[in-house]
Amino acid sequence: MKLHKALKLRKKLVGEITSLKQQIQGKNSYLVGSLNAEKYNVPKLYDELLEKIDQLTGLKYVINEANKEIQAQIYTLAEYKALIAFWNSVPVSEGTQVHGYSDAKTLEYKVQIDEETRNNYVKTFQTRVDAIQEEIDVFNYTTEIPWDEPVVEPKVVDENDKEILTGESTKPAE
Repeated sequence: MKLHKALKLRKKLVGEITSLKQQIQGKNSYLVGSLNAEKYNVPKLYDELLEKIDQLTGLKYVINEANKEIQAQIYTLAEYKALIAFWNSVPVSEGTQVHGYSDAKTLEYKVQIDEETRNNYVKTFQTRVDAIQEEIDVFNYTTEIPWDEPVVEPKVVDENDKEILTGESTKPAE
C-alpha cells in the first residue's frame, strides 16, 4: 500500500473509532420501554472498537517507520506552519484610533514590525511550507509500506486486564 493511502486509512479509522465510542456512550444506557433500545449491541460495538484500535495502532507504527526518512521535514513543516499562524496573529495596527462608544478615547499605536514586513515574513515561510509539502507529497505517493491489515491481538498484562478487554471473567465459576 502506498503511504498516502495509509494516511487516508488512518484518518478513516480515527473517524470510525470516534463514531463507535459515541455510539457506545449514547446507547449503553437507555430508558426501559424505549423503542429501538436493543438496536445497538454495545458489547458487539465494543469488540469492533477494540479491533479498530488494534488496526489503527498497527497502521500508525508502519506509517511512523516509513516516515523516519522524512521526519525532519515533517517537524520543520509543522514549525513553519506554527510560525505563519503566529505572525498572522501579531497586531500591526498603527496610527490614531478611537476606542469605546460613549467615553471614546483616541489612542495612538506604533509598531516595531509593520504590516508589510509581517506579510513578507508570512509569504517567505509559506513558500518554504509549500516546497516542503511538495517533497512530503512526493514521498507519500511513491513510498510503499507493508500493510495488509494484520490482526493484532491485545497484549494482556494480567488476568484483570483480560477481563476488562474481553468482558470474560477469569475467575472460576462458583
